[in-house]
Amino acid sequence: MKKNLRLLYDFFIIGLFTIGGGYAMIPLMRQTFVNTRKYLTEDEFLEMLAISQITPGPIAINMATFIGYREGGLLGSSLATLGVVLPSFIIILLISMFFTNLTQIPQVQKFFIGILTGVVGEITYITFDIFKKANKDIFYIALLLLSLVELFILKINPIYVILIGGALGIIFGKFFEDNNGASS
Repeated sequence: MKKNLRLLYDFFIIGLFTIGGGYAMIPLMRQTFVNTRKYLTEDEFLEMLAISQITPGPIAINMATFIGYREGGLLGSSLATLGVVLPSFIIILLISMFFTNLTQIPQVQKFFIGILTGVVGEITYITFDIFKKANKDIFYIALLLLSLVELFILKINPIYVILIGGALGIIFGKFFEDNNGASS
């Protein structure tokens, strides 16, 4: 029970102090559950991150659910998910109750612009960090470049980009694994 309450607390703090949600929470989750608590290895974290991206729902909630279940079963999963959702719910409820024209205040607008740049920085950091740790064989680089072309040039929906990458991984991954001696 103590570990489950720790999950609730950790995810509550992550939810409370990561403005922008979703991908902005990933670096703090990694710091907390890989480096500090040592619940997960780096590879396990990256695998959970990949699964969380392709499953329905917000990535932060998926990560909380997976980590909570792994560490505390159904109760741990429920408490971790509650912990990551509760701060946003409380803050949004308070804002909706007390600040009807909050976004019209110039200082608030500037505050949100500053937060947005920080969130972009966090997402960029985690992207480069994952790339540094990835197995960068020719197949990986080709899929990465194809994904970037699909997203930025062809403007394909990110869901389709993920599905295409997964399908190509299944179809061609074994070929490159056999020919390069590396796992894809």
